[in-house]
Amino acid sequence: MSENFVIIPKTDKIILYSLFSLPLIFLIVVFFSGLFGKTRKELMLEDCLSENFTGRVDSLFWDKQNHNVKTAILSNGYRYQIFPNWELKIKHGDSLSKKIKTLHVELFRNHKRVDVLDYNQQINNFIE
Repeated sequence: MSENFVIIPKTDKIILYSLFSLPLIFLIVVFFSGLFGKTRKELMLEDCLSENFTGRVDSLFWDKQNHNVKTAILSNGYRYQIFPNWELKIKHGDSLSKKIKTLHVELFRNHKRVDVLDYNQQINNFIE
């Protein structure tokens, strides 16, 4: 009984192992990040908590390059993307203020606070 063995060069072995192992490693990483990673809500809350801005609304426009999101340009140049439920509340000339690590945007009109916009409520509506 003679057995025929195929001798594969070392570089071919490396290529073959890479072709089979890299997709497997990718699937394992995706599985564990989905299992143990942060939820969509947690990621959105982190983004909202990190925002810090104050300024007067100089202009409003629909940002076609960003899914047609209504955007306010503040007097300091900050671009603020407005949640759909807040689009009618924010007007040209209003002032917006949000401190870091808070989930509230204060809306001022004619030097008086007219509303407090709550990110928690919007994120819950968005996720559900």
